[in-house]
Amino acid sequence: MIAARQLSDKASLLRPLKDEHLLEVYREAKKMNLSSEFIELLEDAIELRQLEHRLEA
Repeated sequence: MIAARQLSDKASLLRPLKDEHLLEVYREAKKMNLSSEFIELLEDAIELRQLEHRLEA
């Protein structure tokens, strides 16, 4: 639970990004096969914003 909270706290650092930019960064990170920790951070931020449905778009 503590690890999940820390990830959530880190995801809040992405708050200044607009939704579309966050999704774009996520897609590019996946394409570039960046670190799983970074991708998890992006996924957490996407989940916090309830944007999961836009990942397919």
